[in-house]
Amino acid sequence: MSEISKQQNISDKDIYRTGLIACGFGYMLTAISPVIVADSNIHGLAMAFWRCWLAFAVLAVFIMTRKGLSFKHFLSATPAGICFGSSMGLFFWAAKITSILNATLITILLPIPLTLAAFFIFKEKLSIRHILVSTITVCGAMLIVASGSSSGTGDFKGDILAVIAVFISAGYFIFAKKTLLTVPLVEFMAGVFGWGGLVLIPMVLSTQASIVAQSNIDLARILMVAFIPGIGHYLLNYSQGKAPLNLIAVFQLIVPVISTLLAYWILSQSVTAFQGAGMAIVIVTLGINSYFKPNNVEDEV
Repeated sequence: MSEISKQQNISDKDIYRTGLIACGFGYMLTAISPVIVADSNIHGLAMAFWRCWLAFAVLAVFIMTRKGLSFKHFLSATPAGICFGSSMGLFFWAAKITSILNATLITILLPIPLTLAAFFIFKEKLSIRHILVSTITVCGAMLIVASGSSSGTGDFKGDILAVIAVFISAGYFIFAKKTLLTVPLVEFMAGVFGWGGLVLIPMVLSTQASIVAQSNIDLARILMVAFIPGIGHYLLNYSQGKAPLNLIAVFQLIVPVISTLLAYWILSQSVTAFQGAGMAIVIVTLGINSYFKPNNVEDEV
């Protein structure tokens, strides 16, 4: 191997690792929001509403102070933004109709449509090892959720809504990967939050959910949900051009691990032995998937 090839290989690996680190921390930060919502008196849809509009306001001001918000780029983010807002809204709606356990278990299946999209749309190569390890990771994540406490009664309509939310969420990642090839990251995110906020308005009105904070604690929680997961969302989009979509999809399964640990720490919820085993499975298998660099990474960067 020539010196230039060696340097290129090292550069590719650095970019790949940077993408995985950004992806991992991004999911960790987004996993904080469900715990905050669960510990709040504010409706989940209202939290999602404020998350979109507060993030949009900050990003829009930042962009306009630099060079002005491009309406063309704003329109380019329309498909991803609509998917982002509607998937959040449908999930919260589903969680009200069916059991939280059912809704969460269904959302854990998100890596399946994303892996299929990575293979058929983005032509990413999938090895037998990746498929096998990813399947074990999904099983570990399902063990975490299924072994936890649940509330609400199962309803088939709610389950259907959760399934639809999963496919729409997969659509967000697909549109994001395509759009970020031509649209700057910050402008893309401003468009996503703007369109997501617009989609959530009729959902909030239809459920008559109050968007007004009743106390300073509620206001603090709104700000935390808006900006802490917002940073995570930025890291996830940043990782899109540096790590393959099939691996980004599987890394999503770290969310129930972080949510369970935070629920134990903040909400004083117990952690069962089965949940501990599930978390160990997810962490180990994600480590295995991260260690082996896919053959098609060079095509992704």
